[in-house]
Amino acid sequence: MSDHITALEYEQEEHKLAHIVRVMDKQMESLHSTIGDQQQEIVEMKRHFWDEVSVDKEQLFETYVSIMQQAKDLANYERVQDHARRLLTKLGKHIGSPYFGRIDFREEYEVDKLPVTIGLMSVTDENGEHLVYDWRTPIASLFYDYAPGPVRYRTPMGIITGEMTLKRQYLIRNSKLEAVFDTGIQIGDDMLQDMLKRSADTKMKTIVSTIQREQNAIIRDDAHEVLIVQGAAGSGKTSAAMQRIAYLLYKHRESMHSEQVVLFSPNDLFNDYVSNILPELGESNMTQTTFQQYVDYRLRTTRQIEDVYDQAERLMNPASATVGQLERASARWKASESFMAVADAFVTSLMNEGIAFESLGTPKRTVITEEMLREHFYGTLADWSLPARMDKTREWIKGYLKDWAAKEVRRVYQRFLKQPNYIGTEEEMMQMSKKHVGKWVREMRRKAHTYSFIKWDALYEQFNAHLPRWCEIALTAASAHDASKQTNASEEKVSVSGLAGFAATHIDPDAMPTTSMVANMGEHTLARMNDGIIPYEDASVFLYIMESIEGFNTFNHIRQVVIDEAQDYSAFQYALLSRLFPRSKFTILGDWNQAIYESNRVGRVEMVQRMFPERKSTVIRLKKSYRSTKPISEFAHAILPNGEPAEPFHREGKPPVVYVVNEAERPQLVFERMQQLQEAGCQSIAVLAKDEASSARVYQLLSQQVDGLKRVTKHTQQFSVGSWVIPSYLAKGLEFDGVIIWDADQEHYGHERDRKLLYTVCTRALHELHLYAVGQPSPLLPVADTK
Repeated sequence: MSDHITALEYEQEEHKLAHIVRVMDKQMESLHSTIGDQQQEIVEMKRHFWDEVSVDKEQLFETYVSIMQQAKDLANYERVQDHARRLLTKLGKHIGSPYFGRIDFREEYEVDKLPVTIGLMSVTDENGEHLVYDWRTPIASLFYDYAPGPVRYRTPMGIITGEMTLKRQYLIRNSKLEAVFDTGIQIGDDMLQDMLKRSADTKMKTIVSTIQREQNAIIRDDAHEVLIVQGAAGSGKTSAAMQRIAYLLYKHRESMHSEQVVLFSPNDLFNDYVSNILPELGESNMTQTTFQQYVDYRLRTTRQIEDVYDQAERLMNPASATVGQLERASARWKASESFMAVADAFVTSLMNEGIAFESLGTPKRTVITEEMLREHFYGTLADWSLPARMDKTREWIKGYLKDWAAKEVRRVYQRFLKQPNYIGTEEEMMQMSKKHVGKWVREMRRKAHTYSFIKWDALYEQFNAHLPRWCEIALTAASAHDASKQTNASEEKVSVSGLAGFAATHIDPDAMPTTSMVANMGEHTLARMNDGIIPYEDASVFLYIMESIEGFNTFNHIRQVVIDEAQDYSAFQYALLSRLFPRSKFTILGDWNQAIYESNRVGRVEMVQRMFPERKSTVIRLKKSYRSTKPISEFAHAILPNGEPAEPFHREGKPPVVYVVNEAERPQLVFERMQQLQEAGCQSIAVLAKDEASSARVYQLLSQQVDGLKRVTKHTQQFSVGSWVIPSYLAKGLEFDGVIIWDADQEHYGHERDRKLLYTVCTRALHELHLYAVGQPSPLLPVADTK
């Protein structure tokens, strides 16, 4: 029994729970019966389907009507059965913990109060009376937003005001009441402490029973087209976003479905980690993908497209110090808003000249030459926009091929007639001719349809070969824009297939590299392309240029887009996503303290807002961190003294410890530490090494001693409890009971650019954090216990 309520109240709560469980159990029995009855009807209908249909050649219409009616009746039975099964599954999932909260609400000018019990699903009795309200209902928002006292909530009919006289929380397991808490505006610390002390799981947990007021603001915001969340590590931003999707699917259940929602996440491992949340909340899972998968699908190149993890490895371990400096500068610059102006300058130049065309034909004959394509594109279609020219050129090619095919069929037919060794009718020879020509026509039409009459790789090579030129043009356009603005003259609009006028207004001349540096960057990209690779920092730029010419792809049926790890997206990626989903609302989640990739940094939250200039946006900041103990949180945040603010939740635990060791003894000491963590009850343990090569070595050193040790690579798709060895950058988004930093020394974390990465790996720990340094510990670490 909880100390917060009287014995009589506790007994009353137990009776209420027992009654609700009985109702749910009775409903499950009824649903079992319904499913059985429907199944029997379906079997009988399928068995005797034709017995009920009168087949009469003289009455074909009546026969058709009869068949359609039988099919309609069968579909109705199957629909009822499917609904019953889904409801039965939900009841079975939630009967063990049917609710978690309660408020007593008295509406203004009313005498009686309304007890509102809140759970993951609505439960009504046989008279239709609500026993449990779904947490997404409007009145349930009072539970998350207010303490007892004057309250108000929004409904489709308007604002309802009144008084909350009671706010109560429950801990229910296996249909048994374990604790009851009366609480204030925040969900009670007792409940949170209980949740946070548990071990990390294979999947992210729902937070419905412990949603805080600031998280509820994220979940229920339906007024903004772009909702941007800056959340400290462990602040619950991803969980809140998943709950938000469940809420929106509930609120708009008549007009929006889960297949109209897409999640862009960091990798497949993270997709697996969050894959259970919507099903636990009674909703079907949304589409889950990564931006890399879209680039791989969309970009037309014969080269291998580097991913962000290979880029991270390349920048951590450059061929030389000079190359490393060049590659890091290139990665940062090519992700910037300023570089978008450079790309726009190049695209604008293509209005007059510059596109390299690919001739079309058969293996032995050229049908449409490069010169014919160039003349049509830059001559006949000179007054059209680039996307319009592409579309009209495609249609012109198809029309030309139609005329060519008719002539070619006759030519091949005449050739067959002259072959004395062929015996066949003229009709057969004509069919052979059409088949022979049709094969090549189909291939050329396919190339036309996919815009493969453009040499895309050559186009991007051209962009990099003359990079200083496009920079000069972009700077000139920016200066002209500034001069126009200062003189209040009408701004000259330049036709740019991109963010019209956007890039020129946000280019930063002071941030532009020197001309020689720009030329070196272009040459370095050309060298990598010559090796068969599109660098990661170039892939989004390449795609942006390609789609600016073709016309941007759109997915108009998508209603909601969720972007996680938003700090890892570049200006180009946001520009592409904005155009991909022109009718969608966006929920964008990030922690700018964890911006660990050189090539993806949009430096501030406000920069993300600028990428959606035509959409109503807002920013919500989650400052409180719930994941780690207070000592771990304070230790991690001391690494970033000038970072985004974060407040640790008051949960005591062991302080982090830095161990100074030598190379030879480290494997054994880490193994012993892992054993101690397991004995302390840690179900998930991560050993984090900085890069992939180090991770492979650590795994080799420990795998013979640690039973069931697993290793994460960029190809890992599923997460489970146990012991893992993980490269630092792949641990982002995950959490573990105990974390061991393998190489927290000056050699591996000695540069200022390593600060956010070190912060990120430290914030993966829920309960214990141990850091091992060979030689001098990282100078980025705060003062800590050292052994």
